[in-house]
Amino acid sequence: MKQFEPARINEQYYLTLNETGKVELHKEGIGVVGGMSYYYTRNDLPLFICRHEPSANLRTIHDIMVQLDEQMQEMVECGCLVVGGRNVAIRH
Repeated sequence: MKQFEPARINEQYYLTLNETGKVELHKEGIGVVGGMSYYYTRNDLPLFICRHEPSANLRTIHDIMVQLDEQMQEMVECGCLVVGGRNVAIRH
């Protein structure tokens, strides 16, 4: 599994993407405080972020989504992504 830089919301919160297409929200000093399927519910991500961190602004949310989209694409291309027990690698 590729290790990606966490997508930072602010000093306290950051998001990570794992090999099953799940986004996990981490809080410094606590650990994982929430999670969702990025693959199936990408459009809900801004709401997910705002529910935990209402001060997150649109620019930050946009940057996070771009970062996660790029990571997701890389994972699909390298065959690292397994969704629902199936590898979803791009076949060339």
